[in-house]
Amino acid sequence: MNDGKWFSEARFGMMLHWGLYSLLGGEYKGRQCGGADDGGANELGEWIQSFFAIPCAEYEQYARAFNPIGFDAEEYVKMARDAGMNYLVVTSKHHEGFAMFKSDADPYNIVDATPFGRDPIAELAAACKKYGVKFGLYYSQELDWHEPDGGGYTLGYKNAGSSWTNNWDFPDNAHKDFSRCFEKKIKPQVKEILTRYGEISVIWFDTPSVISPAQSRELYDLVKKYQPNCLVNSRIGNGMGDYASMGDNQVPGAKKNRDMLYETAATLNDTWGYKSYDQNWKTPEQVISLLTRLASRNVNYLLNVGPDHLGRIPVGAQKVLREVGEWMKVNAEAVYATEPSPYSVDLMSGPVTEKGDSLYFFVNKPERELLVPGVLTKVESAEVLGAGKANFTQEGALVRVELPDLSGRIIPVVRLTAKGGVKVDEGLIELPDFGFLLTGSTAKIEGGITLGNACDAMNWKSPEDGMSWTVSADRAGEYAVEMTVNGLHGTEPLETEVDLSVNGETSRRSVRHDRDIEALIARYHRGMIAELGNVALKAGENHIALRLAEPAARDMFRFASMRLIRR
Repeated sequence: MNDGKWFSEARFGMMLHWGLYSLLGGEYKGRQCGGADDGGANELGEWIQSFFAIPCAEYEQYARAFNPIGFDAEEYVKMARDAGMNYLVVTSKHHEGFAMFKSDADPYNIVDATPFGRDPIAELAAACKKYGVKFGLYYSQELDWHEPDGGGYTLGYKNAGSSWTNNWDFPDNAHKDFSRCFEKKIKPQVKEILTRYGEISVIWFDTPSVISPAQSRELYDLVKKYQPNCLVNSRIGNGMGDYASMGDNQVPGAKKNRDMLYETAATLNDTWGYKSYDQNWKTPEQVISLLTRLASRNVNYLLNVGPDHLGRIPVGAQKVLREVGEWMKVNAEAVYATEPSPYSVDLMSGPVTEKGDSLYFFVNKPERELLVPGVLTKVESAEVLGAGKANFTQEGALVRVELPDLSGRIIPVVRLTAKGGVKVDEGLIELPDFGFLLTGSTAKIEGGITLGNACDAMNWKSPEDGMSWTVSADRAGEYAVEMTVNGLHGTEPLETEVDLSVNGETSRRSVRHDRDIEALIARYHRGMIAELGNVALKAGENHIALRLAEPAARDMFRFASMRLIRR
């Protein structure tokens, strides 16, 4: 892996999805992407050509009307910088096959095929250099609906109601050969974007399926030949890349390896590409909540906005970014260049990050006192960023911080400092007013179970597979059990029966859809919370084990976490 120090310190970036699809704004011949007449199947504006199977001959004509005269590269970059974002990634070519740069390899590009006639990639590269923002490029290296041999033709299923490959113009999937598209267009265009725009810090590939290991390697080597310091994301395919791209809008259930690089790309509303009618913007508080949760897990946050057909960033997005920027002016030190939380789980108050001798506590719902459990060292000072010193007391492992009136402030940050750093119990401690949270990353795993990017269980298929935990309770008591279960992309989570053991006593529990998980995650990654009844824990050490009661009825049981709540 290349030196990604700048990447791990940056923590926050802007992504731009912009292309011909922006001209349609999510609408085609009286229908909408994600409209009621289509069952809400596809909310993604950039997938409109596939969703409505628009012939290339027709879709090409939109280029003649694409004239984004409102585009201002410096305005984009300053907006990102002022929001606290340290790098920018823009789509140079998305799945529609239209290049947003001057390409000698294919005239189907913004300079040669539109009245606009300018190269926005060149302008963005220059603006990023001017304002000290790292510059990155997205390039769809496999899916290309403008090419007869564009990839995705072996997947055998649709993506949210849309075909991965262009099977409306080129229906003979059996005779498609991606290598022809790869040699004719993909490689030449990747070389073009690597050699024409100065320093490129990130190349963001996407949706690999038929691309071969040799082809992924060839692209990776091409990047390193012309941009040796450029980072390549894992969606180049075949296990390659310098850092791991999480699933779209995905928040891992536990912190990731601090020695590796991770990133979650996420939408600000419900689409990546512009849709005129999508005004479902996340609030500034939701954006900051996701940013802090991801930072606490050692994951960068690449937040997407979709410029419109005139090249304007929607006003709703601008308002959110301005408020996020105001928060960052006060609290950036708790985000940039931080280490993940030393705790095994989030505290009830919110996520935690670490830097030097300090821990930073993001207080999602500020009250007049912050409880910090499991502290093993003597705390020397407490401070609310932007509000000054705070009084605190320390009783054994519990620190109580008195907070001023923080009403009206979005997610204030408390910094605790100790000489040599604030050390905490990194085991499975009982959190005040919360209980225990058991995850795959803190479990002893048996059988064929592996953990996915989100730290949820994969390949959990049989009763021979299992997880177990040892927790220590301060006193005996009864606990309610809640389990979070995820679904595969686009599918409902598996309802099933499990055997739950506590200190050797096993009982059969039903995993049923009692509640939805929070909407910020559920829109892309469906999940449920199942209420499994109660268990009794004794004072001191307790052993808890979980197994399937019978083989999984579907492909797998995607266990995410189990919470024990003292009653």
